[in-house]
Amino acid sequence: MLRFHVHSIVPFFRDLVHGLRLFRRNPAFYLLAVLIISLGIGGTTAIFSLIDGVLLNPLPYRDSARLAVIWSDFSRQGGYSRALTAPALFFDWRDRSQSVESMAAFTNADRTFAALDRPVTLFAHEVTPNLFDVAGIQAFRGRTFLPEEGVAGKDDVVLISHALWRSAFGGSESVVGSSVELDGRSVRIVGVLPPGYRMPNNGITRQPDLFVPASFEKQRMERVDRSMVVIGRLREGVSAAEARAEIAAITAQIARETPVGTTPPSVVVNPIRDDVTGEFRRPFFVLQCAVGIMLLIACANVANLLLARYSARGHEFAVRTALGASRGQIVRQLLAENLVLSGMGAIGGILFASWSLRPMLSLVPAAAGLPFAEQVQVSPVALAFALGLSLLSSILFGLAPARQASRTGTAQSLGESGRSRSASRSSALWRNTLIAGEIGLSLILLASAGLLVQTFLHLSKESWGFEPHNVLLIRNSLRGESYRAASAQHNHFEAAARKLREIPGVESVSAVSFPPPVAPYAPSRFVPSGQPVEPGHDPTASVLTVLPGYFETLRAPIVSGRSISDADTADSAPVAVISQSVVRRYFPKGDPVGQSFRLDSDMRERRIVGVVQDVRAQGLNARAPDVLYFPHSQMTAPTMSFVIRTRNAPMAIAKTAEQSLWSLGKLMNVFQIEPLEEHLSNSYWQSRFTMTLLTIFAGLALLLATAGVYGVMSYLANQRTQEIGIRLAIGASPSHVVWLVTNQGLCAAAAGLAVGIAGYLAMSRFLAGQLFGVSATDPLTLLAAAVGLMLVCMAASAVPALRAVRIDPLCALRHNG
Repeated sequence: MLRFHVHSIVPFFRDLVHGLRLFRRNPAFYLLAVLIISLGIGGTTAIFSLIDGVLLNPLPYRDSARLAVIWSDFSRQGGYSRALTAPALFFDWRDRSQSVESMAAFTNADRTFAALDRPVTLFAHEVTPNLFDVAGIQAFRGRTFLPEEGVAGKDDVVLISHALWRSAFGGSESVVGSSVELDGRSVRIVGVLPPGYRMPNNGITRQPDLFVPASFEKQRMERVDRSMVVIGRLREGVSAAEARAEIAAITAQIARETPVGTTPPSVVVNPIRDDVTGEFRRPFFVLQCAVGIMLLIACANVANLLLARYSARGHEFAVRTALGASRGQIVRQLLAENLVLSGMGAIGGILFASWSLRPMLSLVPAAAGLPFAEQVQVSPVALAFALGLSLLSSILFGLAPARQASRTGTAQSLGESGRSRSASRSSALWRNTLIAGEIGLSLILLASAGLLVQTFLHLSKESWGFEPHNVLLIRNSLRGESYRAASAQHNHFEAAARKLREIPGVESVSAVSFPPPVAPYAPSRFVPSGQPVEPGHDPTASVLTVLPGYFETLRAPIVSGRSISDADTADSAPVAVISQSVVRRYFPKGDPVGQSFRLDSDMRERRIVGVVQDVRAQGLNARAPDVLYFPHSQMTAPTMSFVIRTRNAPMAIAKTAEQSLWSLGKLMNVFQIEPLEEHLSNSYWQSRFTMTLLTIFAGLALLLATAGVYGVMSYLANQRTQEIGIRLAIGASPSHVVWLVTNQGLCAAAAGLAVGIAGYLAMSRFLAGQLFGVSATDPLTLLAAAVGLMLVCMAASAVPALRAVRIDPLCALRHNG
């Protein structure tokens, strides 16, 4: 047996060495082929590395398959399917569920951290002390929370993120046990969480740097205000569907026992991987399909090059056959040569993938919160993937040429002219099929890229419902006892607005509790006065609090009534301005100005004084959010986003505006300083990311297809030189000869376009979710891509034909292929 293997392997290695020698003899041809394969393997490996790092890598949780996120689902009431949960409902689920082994929760908060040179506001999670035990996360340094540390008096401890430990404390080991000031209160750092920690957070992409223990006992009876993200560890053998059914039954039972006048939510139980990475799956899948298509185009291109190359080597194969070489030996030699090609292509592809990962990741803004981005690299798994691709590609691009070369007859190859050999119907069929395949696949990529470009342009031109140009956005957060009172918060923001208005170049200033685009993941329930509420359709809307002049500063049109003004004080009657979407959904019988409503969490009647134009939603094809705007004086918030309209570039006053805010106090922070236009553009990063990469891949595919058509037509024109000379000698016009040569490429291209259109229509549903303002089957886009490809093919076919007819007929007659 061993002897058999040795006799089988040694000739194969000899063929590999022969392939390397061929590379040295004809470096231009082989370098071109390696470059083409490198592009295909490199692009595919780069996207696979992205998918592997974000979607496939093991999650940083113990037994993550049993970890699930439990959401309140208000989609049947017109709300959101992944809404936050009321604290009382969390306690009910935790105490009654049998399918969930353990359950924890957290809420989002901003905390002012005074351990650095100056106070900074950090994004924090207030967590039940058992959160890290439920998630199966151990501290990187120190420890996590103890069960009793959620109780008042024992909650003077915090955990910090690995990123904060590195950036603020330089990775010092002594940080564990040290005391810092948090919101004016001394607390002790008991641990550092490991890198890669991530929890699903209902569309909030920022990751927390602080973790504060909380028992939430004061909120135990709260059933209206929804503020919690709930994490559960399922019992062994329990599926997410089974847990959802049980928790839904508990929710319905609680609603019967403690009716609060609202329809209870449905329940969504998502495996944690789906929740953390779900929004990235579709764009990454689209890109993986795109680079897979590009790899197929590269293989078809190299296959056509090899067909031409092997035709020129027909005499060599015939001699080997005459000397006793079998068909299998010839095929083995050619496959070994192809393996050398694909191996070199794999090396180039890995280098290309390693180089391109950082630029690709730079297309994803920090605000997108790409999960586990630090794990994205050309890992051993990606290397194995690249090597597997090289083996597959060697088969794909080498099979047809090897088969064709092995079928060459000895007598035919030794005795017939090059023209006769080139006329082989089998060779022509293979070449035309490969050209058609390249064109069809290129059409799929070009049409897809065209649709995504249109999506991006539509998003860029779509009105936000206000004018974001020349507006600076600055977040200002207050903390500590001195700002705990509502009057202190309001006085600070009013004083800050006055100070900002004094800056030269500022036209107007206002502030809002959450800047656009509004992402209402935890809308509040309200009850219109005198209007019956249909069961199961509770009115819900996002509540924003604003300073006077907010709509005027953003230039958001007031449709009816008035905006919020200085006359709306804490002592005046409660008022609100509502969005047009609220009117359409809940006040369909006429102008609602003058009518009133009340919030479940605030039983005061609020009179509607105005209706403002809708703002655009966050995300593709989402309906405009329902929004209620309240005066800050009547519903204060400790964190506000200033919107500052300037006469010139907004960042020109950014430093002055920051210093003006810092001059007003210490227990606060100033952060997220950026032009409003830049902030808004981050909301459609997926479209920009997918469009940019897909356009690059489509451009490379078009370049490869063009080169493939040009190379094959040049070869065919060269092989038909003698025939062209004869035709010209007997009186054929040059235009007729050009058409005769060009027609072959155009017929193959037309067949490829037909196949490509059919293939695109079959695949278009996978792209539909990434589009805005354009249909996935838009006929104009398909037509433009098809016409563009046909013109490119005409040019690539005509250039070799024009060059051929310029040859002197006498020289052409002496040409022998």
